[in-house]
Amino acid sequence: MIGQFVAVFLFTACYAVMRYAGFGGVSLVHLPAYLMNKSIAMAAMVSLFLTALAFVRGERDRSRFWSRASSHLAGMHVLISLGTLSGGYFPRFFDGDRMNLTGEATLLTGALAVYCLWRLAPDGIEQAFRRKLNALFCTLAGGHLLVMGYGGWQQVQKWHGGLPPITLLCFCLCLASALLFLAGKEPSGA
Repeated sequence: MIGQFVAVFLFTACYAVMRYAGFGGVSLVHLPAYLMNKSIAMAAMVSLFLTALAFVRGERDRSRFWSRASSHLAGMHVLISLGTLSGGYFPRFFDGDRMNLTGEATLLTGALAVYCLWRLAPDGIEQAFRRKLNALFCTLAGGHLLVMGYGGWQQVQKWHGGLPPITLLCFCLCLASALLFLAGKEPSGA
């Protein structure tokens, strides 16, 4: 599974660099934080989807691996996001020196989603509760992505290189994951 994780991370890193630096005009000077943060966030959502897929298939070890990968990546995303949270990086989130409604709603939904991940960390959680909490995390993370990116999703002509925004791809992964967690049958013996 480590090899699969590396493949996921390399794919998301290449996508972020190609979309934003290759086609979007973002300097590679911003690779260590801004661009890698986008890659890390996307890798977290791919890992979440793989968690949901393994969960409904009853692949407990695989589900646990991808769940932990998703949680660790999301934690890294939070730390980098807080470090780069400024009007220079995220002008749509600010009016002057204060956050606007979009910025504050993005921050709140992200914080609530991370709280769900924190609650999911212990191994002894009953599977039915874990499934519901995962679905809630998907919903909150989806809300975080929706508030942050919806305006850009509709402007296809502005997509860098014709590549969909990472927020849109991650939103779709969140939605698919939530559906798997909610609609999937509880694995027998879990």
